[in-house]
Amino acid sequence: MSCLDNRKDIVVTQSVEATELWFVMRKAAHWCHLHAARSVAKLDLCVSDFAVLSVLRARGPLRPDALGKRVLLTSGSVTSALDRLEREKLTERRTDPSDGRAFLVFLTDRGAELARQASDKHTVSMEGIFSVLKEKERDDLRHLLKKLGKFAQAAHSAPLATKPAVAVSVATRRPRRPNNVSTRKRAVPAPR
Repeated sequence: MSCLDNRKDIVVTQSVEATELWFVMRKAAHWCHLHAARSVAKLDLCVSDFAVLSVLRARGPLRPDALGKRVLLTSGSVTSALDRLEREKLTERRTDPSDGRAFLVFLTDRGAELARQASDKHTVSMEGIFSVLKEKERDDLRHLLKKLGKFAQAAHSAPLATKPAVAVSVATRRPRRPNNVSTRKRAVPAPR
């Protein structure tokens, strides 16, 4: 076996390990998300509304775009959440004094109280899930997830030319098609 063959084994092992880590993380996030959704649903809130209320409680008034970035919602989803929360008199939009063309989202007194109650109940619920981890494990998990999240965000945001090359084994790599070749199935075979 040549050195090149050994390198292929390493690449395949790393690829499988990274994929396995992604699946493990995805499954854990899925079940934690479902538990969180059940927790906030008891308060007649959906997860996105709870997230908006929690961020406003922690950060104070924000513009909708900043709010969306913090809670990972698109502008349309933020608008829908704000419409729901305003109907329930939990938030209100006011003109931004520093820019009359924009507005800030504020918690109402009712919204602040619900956000406090929801946060307290949600904290107890999440404590139950994370009780399986010791304090050191929680700290390590927090650190590793932040590190991974920041790296993945930077890699996603980087222009294509500057993104780091990803090792893919020859065995798992799909052959590349020239840009002018369609991937659709043709009714008539293409001329050779």
